[in-house]
Amino acid sequence: MKLKQFRLSSNFTLYLKIMLPTFWIVFFGLLTGALFLVEAEDNPFITNPIVRYGLLIGFLIFLFIFYKTIMQLMRVDADRDHLYVSNYFKTYRYKLQDIKTIKEVDFGPILVIRLVLKQKGAFGDTIPFILNRPTFDDFIAHHPECGKYFVA
Repeated sequence: MKLKQFRLSSNFTLYLKIMLPTFWIVFFGLLTGALFLVEAEDNPFITNPIVRYGLLIGFLIFLFIFYKTIMQLMRVDADRDHLYVSNYFKTYRYKLQDIKTIKEVDFGPILVIRLVLKQKGAFGDTIPFILNRPTFDDFIAHHPECGKYFVA
C-alpha cells in the first residue's frame, strides 16, 4: 500500500525558483548585452562606461543574490516515514529521522523553513523551503506521530 504524500512546500516556490529568475536573467541579461553592443554615436548616455559597467555590476550582484537565496528553495513532500525533496529536476528521499534541527525565518506572510539534516544529502545538509501551512497542518493531523520531527 502506497502512503499518501503531502506537499509541505508552497506552490509559490515554483514561481520563485524557476520563473522569476529565468525572466529576470533573460531580460536584464539582454539589456546588459545590448548596452555593450550599442555604438556611442547612437546614444551617448547609455554608452557611458559608468552606465554600462554599473548595470553589469548590478546584474552580477543580483544574479549572485538570486543564486544564494531563492534559487536554493526546494519542493518538499512528506509521508509517514520519508521526506521527498525536489529541485524540480531531481527528487531525493530522506527518512524523517534524518532531520537534525529545524529553523524558521518569518517574512510576514511567507514562512521559510530550513531543515538541517544529520548527514549531508544530495542537496547539501540544509533544505530550505516555503511552508504551506494548510497542507502541513493536514499532514500533522493525518500523522501526529511525525510532529516530533518538525518541532523547531
